[in-house]
Amino acid sequence: MNAIKWGMGSALAVFMAVNATGNSQTNVTDHSPLARLPLGSVTAQGWLKTQLERSKAGMGGHLDELEPEMIAKPYVDRSHKSKVSPGWTGEISGTYWAGLVQLAFTLNDEELKAKAKMWVHATLALQEDDGYLGSYRKTDNRLEDYSAWSANWCYRALLSWYDATGEEAALEAVHRGLLWFVKNWAGDQKTDYAGPTLMESMMTVYLKTGDRRLYRWCLDYLAWLDQHDKFRQGMASLQRPELEYNEDHVVAFGENVKHPALVFLGDGRPEYLAATRNGIRQVMDKCWQVTGAPVSNFEYQGPPSAIHETEYCNFATYLNTFSWMARITGEAAYGDLMERILFNGAQGARKKDDRAIAYNSAPNQFSASMTSCQFGNGGSFGVYAPNFNVACCPAQSVRIYPEYIRAMFMRDREGNLYLPAYGPCAARFVAQDGTQVTGSEETRYPFDETVTLRVKASAPWKGKLMLKLPGWCKSYRVTLNGVAVKPAAADGWLAMAGTWRDDTLAVVLAMEPRVVAVNDVYFQQEPLRAVEGGPLLFALKYKEKWGAIPGTPLTPLPKDWSWFNVTSDGEPGFFSFRLGDLKGGVSIAKKRSDSAYPWEDSPLKLVVPMVRSQKHAYPWNFWSQKYTMRPYGNPVTPDEGAKVENVELVPFGCTVLRMACFTVCK
Repeated sequence: MNAIKWGMGSALAVFMAVNATGNSQTNVTDHSPLARLPLGSVTAQGWLKTQLERSKAGMGGHLDELEPEMIAKPYVDRSHKSKVSPGWTGEISGTYWAGLVQLAFTLNDEELKAKAKMWVHATLALQEDDGYLGSYRKTDNRLEDYSAWSANWCYRALLSWYDATGEEAALEAVHRGLLWFVKNWAGDQKTDYAGPTLMESMMTVYLKTGDRRLYRWCLDYLAWLDQHDKFRQGMASLQRPELEYNEDHVVAFGENVKHPALVFLGDGRPEYLAATRNGIRQVMDKCWQVTGAPVSNFEYQGPPSAIHETEYCNFATYLNTFSWMARITGEAAYGDLMERILFNGAQGARKKDDRAIAYNSAPNQFSASMTSCQFGNGGSFGVYAPNFNVACCPAQSVRIYPEYIRAMFMRDREGNLYLPAYGPCAARFVAQDGTQVTGSEETRYPFDETVTLRVKASAPWKGKLMLKLPGWCKSYRVTLNGVAVKPAAADGWLAMAGTWRDDTLAVVLAMEPRVVAVNDVYFQQEPLRAVEGGPLLFALKYKEKWGAIPGTPLTPLPKDWSWFNVTSDGEPGFFSFRLGDLKGGVSIAKKRSDSAYPWEDSPLKLVVPMVRSQKHAYPWNFWSQKYTMRPYGNPVTPDEGAKVENVELVPFGCTVLRMACFTVCK
């Protein structure tokens, strides 16, 4: 996190938009230094492919069947029943399809592509003569806040489809839909909470079409927000030294904080990019958890703690914002933030077969049940389920891995190839001279230190390969075709220039265990401690007992689907660190093994010297309480006669019940 430059970024990139027909179109300059490859150009391999296959078999491939009214119907025929508003169902439905389209192409799965195509064409057929495209019926209030919020998700799904297929009808439909909002949400006919999220689609389509009406609408919206800033999302609020707790819904803040930077893409005005940078700094300074995600107690901004909770939507929202910022600034540190939030917080709140998630989860978690949630808008938000009374989080969980994979390869204006984040995948693209290039990333990262990039080109391709040098990495080795090399290292990148045809570039990033102080509002004099290695947070995993919840907690579910109470199978052990034993992490040993799927059985574990401290750190009847694991105090006294034990810690993403933040012994 400290490696991020909160000031202005590197030199601006210039990409020319394609002219569209109609009024107010012009060539436009994109001021971002990096661009993603088209959807489908980067596909999953290795454990990432297994992850996406589990998503297809789980929530990713089936949420529309589990929630037919909420997800399947809103954009297909608008016959859905809505208990709250058409925008509520429209949000959930659009979010799911935005994830499903990306899942289909990053997995390169023909069955999912066909499913996505049916939804896309049914949605396009609903567009009205005046351009309106969304989930609201003509009898609904299309000027309310969630009208734009729900349309935003529909448009993101359609733009992903266009990105993958080049089908002009999808881009044209979104363009016309956005112009409906430009006309009908002009002047003071705007909303200050979720409505601004439409700016992501506005700026995306502006850069593709050059229609300045879209860009001017975004400028007007930012100016309007400064006069109607109840949720503190406007430019002036983002430019403050710090935010105040409980000002805004954390997901809404994560969506809206990137909007000035998106406007920067179109005009290059530094104050817009600076506002977004400062807004991200605000939330990270005051709300950031050791899991790489923000606290969202009762879904609003709160201080970090081992027992405070994060709503699942935040994992996907902030990963997407970090992905945008990696493109807009060209800075490698945003790739670090993407990895950390996905591998730790997000994966730690997923059932490993991808058939359920926890709506709310915490770094220290002793149970995940119908009664375990402390900081949710309803007790059942701690349970593991494929659907909830508020269904946003399962839908958001579908898009997070595809959006991570899409950001793993980017290109600059000279055609050089960047790797902002790591994992097993393959990318293909056509160089500026027409050469076809394929890059295959062979690795078990983040469970292994070695990343091997195999580059093959149809003809000699001259360019740079830019490998991210993570902020946590203190030493590294690079080989080219088996020979040690020393690439230029600057601004978080390792640059290898050359002429590539059939070459192998390998980098070994030393992942040394490190002991870190935990930012916890309850322990400010003597902080709790955590163990990290590379991008991973490690935790003591408690044995899980999964109990299917009988009956129908919300809606009837098909066979083999259920809600689950997850409780500890036996009394947990409570351990503390003696800091002298850790020697700054030097005494922590790595344990390696083979694994078919790393999140169920990690191929990397840590063996850490610890002592038992249950009697003095936690109440004896702790496991009968609903609370997650907050110790009485810190430092603590070890149990009488306690000896140093070698305790096995696993990556946080391998856990459901765990302790990740530990007390220290006197």
